[in-house]
Amino acid sequence: MLLKRIAVDTTELSTGMYVAMLDRPWLETPFVFQGFEIQDKFEIELLQSYCRYVYVDVDRGKMSATDIRALLSSRKERPTSKPSGIKQTHHDKGWLARFRALILRMGLGRLLISSAKGAISGYKISSTVRGEAALANKAYELLSAQHKSILERANQEGLVDMEGVAKAVTPTIESVLRNPNAIAWTIFSKKRGGRYYNRAVATSVWAIMFGRQLGFDREALQDLAVGGLLLDIGNVNLSADILNMEGAITIEQYEHLSHHVQLGLEILRASKGVSQNVIDMVRCHHERADGSGYPDKLTGTNIPIYGRIAGIVDCYDAMTTKTSYSPATAAYDAARELNDMRGEQFQTEVVEQFLLTIGMFPTGSVVALNNGKVGVVLEQNQSHPLRPKIMLLLDNARQPFSRPKILDMRKLKEEASNPKAVWIEKGHEHGAFGIDPSKYFST
Repeated sequence: MLLKRIAVDTTELSTGMYVAMLDRPWLETPFVFQGFEIQDKFEIELLQSYCRYVYVDVDRGKMSATDIRALLSSRKERPTSKPSGIKQTHHDKGWLARFRALILRMGLGRLLISSAKGAISGYKISSTVRGEAALANKAYELLSAQHKSILERANQEGLVDMEGVAKAVTPTIESVLRNPNAIAWTIFSKKRGGRYYNRAVATSVWAIMFGRQLGFDREALQDLAVGGLLLDIGNVNLSADILNMEGAITIEQYEHLSHHVQLGLEILRASKGVSQNVIDMVRCHHERADGSGYPDKLTGTNIPIYGRIAGIVDCYDAMTTKTSYSPATAAYDAARELNDMRGEQFQTEVVEQFLLTIGMFPTGSVVALNNGKVGVVLEQNQSHPLRPKIMLLLDNARQPFSRPKILDMRKLKEEASNPKAVWIEKGHEHGAFGIDPSKYFST
């Protein structure tokens, strides 16, 4: 019987082949979607950057099984089992060009900053998490306080001081540019605090981080920061009883809440100096690519790119935040749920790049290892999203270490067959095991 899956050297790939499996975990590559038909040369080059072999399903894709076998017939040897331990690097000379090609496919070319050598997005990490921690926390607290003033003025005067908002987001943008891991840690620390958490500020931060990952220029980052902060500005004119109610809501109450988009647009249109990008974010943050969103049921690329970004950052923060009517979802589970939405509620490329931005185990999130130890993610590993740097806090008996230990998973064995292999077994909701990430900022 002929095999349905054939191992193919990535140098011999062709458009129309259906890639069913890689020679490494899917989540260690940009191809978060598991299984796809090769559409163009760009995808072939990207596969070559990460993999030596891939496994092609001959019964799927536009290229027929006969054509695939004919193409490969000249090969003298072909592996019959999944290779392991292959180490590739995507930070080669052509990687940045391929990354930027993806950005162009998303219609974002004019927003890109000039490339910085050694930084995929064009921005380099210029401070450590520990060194940036105090500044990140200060930026968060400052923006939270200023957001309160923004809401009060919107409620009293029906407008927003856009110059003031632009100045308010500046320290946060600067912190994200220096090191996004620090402020991500801050957000997850604040989430545990409940009443000290500001969803608008967090959404603004996720938007800036996403823009940083995509290589947006400074002006574009400012629009993302402002738009993220003002997504729900229309809530100031909604009933406080419904906004703060607990439990499930009725259809009528849902329709009432959905009016916050139109109310927010009215406030922005009454304000001076509001960019179209910010308006797009407020108008479209509940639109979905499959047309299931509101208020206009826009589909696909009819949703402006800023609206697409606003939709996914707002959705992610809503998932990972405890409210009066829903519990918080663990960051890892939220990432998996977003991955399931790719190609449906959200554009595939938007989901892939956002997951690379935050990581499958975001900085500041609580994780448990296969050896029973528990810690908090300290820093992302862009080339291997499942192998971040972790601050270990609990031993395998779930007892606190006398002193936190730093574990860089990039340096550990990862093959499951190796008895010393270590991997993240599960991501937990913020506050799990009684862990408060904010306690370890100055450790």
